[in-house]
Amino acid sequence: MKSRVHAVAGVLALTLIGSFFVASVVVEVFGDHTAVKAVKTAIAFALLALVPCMAITGGTGRSLSASRSRAPLIRRKQRRTAVAAAIGLLVLVPCAVALQRLAADGDFGTAFAVVQAVELVGGAVNITLLSLNVRDGRLLTAASRRRGKHAATVTAQT
Repeated sequence: MKSRVHAVAGVLALTLIGSFFVASVVVEVFGDHTAVKAVKTAIAFALLALVPCMAITGGTGRSLSASRSRAPLIRRKQRRTAVAAAIGLLVLVPCAVALQRLAADGDFGTAFAVVQAVELVGGAVNITLLSLNVRDGRLLTAASRRRGKHAATVTAQT
């Protein structure tokens, strides 16, 4: 059950971050200031879903990996998670709030462009890190299932 919660929360977090990224790019390219304001407001409110998803993913991941924390694949996931969390809390959340405020004030000048660029770079890095974690999580799950089948086969043969 815990692994399912971990997977769902992780995929939801990645989906939200990817949606924020795509929505930001699309609205910047094709939208007007009203559309940009709407997207930035939606992203700011959606942080209320993203932050708990990230916390749940981190907490369940830590719990799931407690007995195997020395495994290289798990350590890589833990390092990537720490970097993604730092980028999220120190870069992406402040950028989302700042962009929402700037858009609400109708300020789409240089400050908006710079913060938007920082947010897009941070988002791209997080999407990459979290995607790698999903890949490695699937590898860990597959390996765990193989070990379970092997153990069941060995037990049945004895």
